[in-house]
Amino acid sequence: MNISIIPKKLKLILSKSKLNKLGKTTGFTKRERNITGFQLVTAMICALGDKNTDYLSDILRYFNCLTDQNIQYKPFHNQLSKPELAVLMREVTDKVFTHWVNNVLQYKKGPFKKFNKVFIQDGSSFSVKDCLSNIWPGRFTKTSPASVELHATINLKNGGFESASLTPDTFSERGEMPTVQELKGNLFLADRGYYSGDFIVELDRAGGYYVLRAKGLKRVLIHSAARQDGQQLINKKSPKLSVLQNRLPKRQAVDMDVEIKGKIIRLIAYWSVKEKRHTYLITVCMDLIHKMQPCRNH
Repeated sequence: MNISIIPKKLKLILSKSKLNKLGKTTGFTKRERNITGFQLVTAMICALGDKNTDYLSDILRYFNCLTDQNIQYKPFHNQLSKPELAVLMREVTDKVFTHWVNNVLQYKKGPFKKFNKVFIQDGSSFSVKDCLSNIWPGRFTKTSPASVELHATINLKNGGFESASLTPDTFSERGEMPTVQELKGNLFLADRGYYSGDFIVELDRAGGYYVLRAKGLKRVLIHSAARQDGQQLINKKSPKLSVLQNRLPKRQAVDMDVEIKGKIIRLIAYWSVKEKRHTYLITVCMDLIHKMQPCRNH
């Protein structure tokens, strides 16, 4: 990006006039007094971008420093607790993605052209105060008895959020992803926490496409397996993946047809240098995967 464009993009989103106007339209600001939309959003961005910010009082200190005021904690907390603040920040986030994310996957030709949307889904967990464990229970009760998980679905074809939700960490990630009907005609990319045999069969029937990291595949039957150089790894007999696993090369990806829930599914195996084990990508999107070369350095 040309550095001269950055100030222009910042003004499109974070200018004083635009943020104050957005504060009014979202209902956050009734009357501009000591705490305006521009001041609070700027202070929150600065404070939350600092790794040393742990408490709401840290945001208040940033606010007072930036605005040269002496706002007390209670009136400041009253502003933070407004439901309209969430609406304001959601609007700011939407504008950030609108102006800053490039539409890199707006292909007019090639394999991505066939998809209306390219979804990528994941979740991130964050610890919160232990006293909130009844409201936000964590999966790891000894180390993080209270945790939340932010689930996000992004459409890579326009760089924007399709959905985002905050749940207790104990909630299933799969429950927050798009439905099978929403994925019809689209491509779904996700980590192995979203994989299940029943899900991919259902998605295949609905006309959806997917590239997922997979797990728990040791018992699946392999009908064919070929290295990148074309060498076949199995004969007529169809072994389980657990039998072939030790023979998989580290310097070449392996393209396999495996049987899952009675259906033949495509499985790509490649060596992960970081994890020091093979990673498995499962898909039925044949023409897309043929265009991709698995990266051995992932």
